[in-house]
Amino acid sequence: MNIAIILASGMGKRMGADKNKVFLELGGKPLIFYTIDNFEKSDDIDEIVIVAKGEEIGDMEEIVDEFGFEKVSHIIEGGSERQYSGHNGVNCVCDNYENEDVVVLFHNGANPFVSDEEIKNVADNARKCGAAVVAHPTKDTIRKVNNDNVSQGVVDRSELWNMQTPQAIKLKLAKEAFDRAKDNEFLGTDDVSLVEELGGDVVIVEASDNNFKITTPIDLALAEVILGIKN
Repeated sequence: MNIAIILASGMGKRMGADKNKVFLELGGKPLIFYTIDNFEKSDDIDEIVIVAKGEEIGDMEEIVDEFGFEKVSHIIEGGSERQYSGHNGVNCVCDNYENEDVVVLFHNGANPFVSDEEIKNVADNARKCGAAVVAHPTKDTIRKVNNDNVSQGVVDRSELWNMQTPQAIKLKLAKEAFDRAKDNEFLGTDDVSLVEELGGDVVIVEASDNNFKITTPIDLALAEVILGIKN
């Protein structure tokens, strides 16, 4: 069983909007619609858990009802940090499903264009190896810079990747990783970093070009262009 945990409880201050960016309009629908719809349509996803702000759970329920999303089994409250929201999602899955053969896929609510192939590949790799993440190979020249803003040379970008979501982890491993991080007051950079903190390996799966997180107004404008091309 594969269960998607869609993390949608952030605010997105860089967007400059007066509301959670996942409720902003994209192609006449809320942005979160496209995110949920990708997992709803995937043959590799059995259930969906949405993590939302407490005061926005009702709004999320209305969207799920309006668009008839049948795989959404739970809408739960998130935490003050993304990691805490992910932990809430893991606990929800553990409380409601047998965990011997479950893979959980953590996905940003503001990544609306994840492909079906990415979902399948990251879930399959996590099932084989414990954890996997989709990412883009870094294309830009990367330099190390000191405190005086003086370049310290170019970093070899062949070994650098920009992380995206979904990030998939076997449920039992995810539970251990999130619990350990909480006990040790460790705040990771992303979900799979908690697995690495345990000493586990993480497989990198190349992301599609359109799978990116909408963070700024420019990102939203680009998403409108991509949606227009898709349609």
